[in-house]
Amino acid sequence: MKTKGFATVFAAAAFTIAAPAFARDDGPRFAQDRLDTLVAQHAEASRHIAHADRGTSREASALFARKAKDNAS
Repeated sequence: MKTKGFATVFAAAAFTIAAPAFARDDGPRFAQDRLDTLVAQHAEASRHIAHADRGTSREASALFARKAKDNAS
């Protein structure tokens, strides 16, 4: 039982000491590059959504016009 407690404390201490070695600290330039990438992805997605909405609206308008024409006949 004492060995398990010692192993737990030892492992926790080792992980605490080793954690900074694996931490990512690429600095502000990395953060700015990541932000620029996300903004570009957002702009592209917004254009894609806007384009899809226009197509859907045109299709709906055409369908509505056809139904109105059929109903009028």
